[in-house]
Amino acid sequence: MAEKDATTTAEQLKRRLAERLDAARGKIDELQEDLETIHSEDMEELRQKRDELELRLAEQKEKARALHTDIEKWKAEKVAHTEQAIGSWRRRHEIQKLQRRADRAEEYALDLVSVAAYDFEEAEQAILDAVAARFDAEAAQSAPP
Repeated sequence: MAEKDATTTAEQLKRRLAERLDAARGKIDELQEDLETIHSEDMEELRQKRDELELRLAEQKEKARALHTDIEKWKAEKVAHTEQAIGSWRRRHEIQKLQRRADRAEEYALDLVSVAAYDFEEAEQAILDAVAARFDAEAAQSAPP
């Protein structure tokens, strides 16, 4: 029975990770489509997208900081969880300790995927800034002095 529960939990973890990765992949695909359709005439739309993204990033900044803190905590815990300690927990059937370690490892994986998504949004903002800057430079070059 416990083995079945562990399998279900592992399947749930895989599903949750896949959902977050699919969401990130969707953002990448969206950005790629946007880049292909943006023209210099669309500067106002580009600025609007950048502003919306900037607001979203500001709202997510605190959450990202908390995720980074959790990630660092897990890294410290992971160092403390030596193979010898884990083996001892297995031999003694200290299921709660093993379960907690598994839960923390899952949280760590999900947090890293979330951080990657936030980092991608920052990259998206940088890309939009770069496109806007290039459009500005081209417009200035083609305008009469």
